[in-house]
Amino acid sequence: MSSKGGCGIRDIIIEGNTSVTSTCFRNLSKVLIAGCNGLKDLTWLLFAPNLTHLNVWNSSEVEEIISQEKASRADIVPFRKLEYLHLWDLPELKSIYWGPLPFPCLNQINVQNNCQKLRKLPLDSQSCIAGEELVIQYGDEEWKEKVEWEDKATRLRFLPSCKLVLYNQ
Repeated sequence: MSSKGGCGIRDIIIEGNTSVTSTCFRNLSKVLIAGCNGLKDLTWLLFAPNLTHLNVWNSSEVEEIISQEKASRADIVPFRKLEYLHLWDLPELKSIYWGPLPFPCLNQINVQNNCQKLRKLPLDSQSCIAGEELVIQYGDEEWKEKVEWEDKATRLRFLPSCKLVLYNQ
């Protein structure tokens, strides 16, 4: 794959009623998206109910993981089985999801290398209750200081889970 061409995917359109489309990616458990310039969101992941690992790297135009506008017609709570979320070099990423999610299985969020526009994680004080203790890894001290927490209880719960981890870039 050339660095100029990217992956060539600009849109994934899923049509039909939700009961049909919710089975579209039933067997999908791990997703790696790398170098997909031109892709703005990954809302199609709503239809991957068994997703455990999501890695999104080096995709310069991704603004949202799940678009509120596109997802408003689907009555689906995403990422119920997600264990690992790795976001790397996404300079336009502003949102993972517009509100708090339960994340019963989430163990790790990793935000590295040029994700400065991502200010809010989809967490509240009730997120990750059933799962392991969540670790939030980040690669820029400045990012941690600018995170906007849902409320004081969320900040108190998850701030101690934040760990600075530097990778060779």
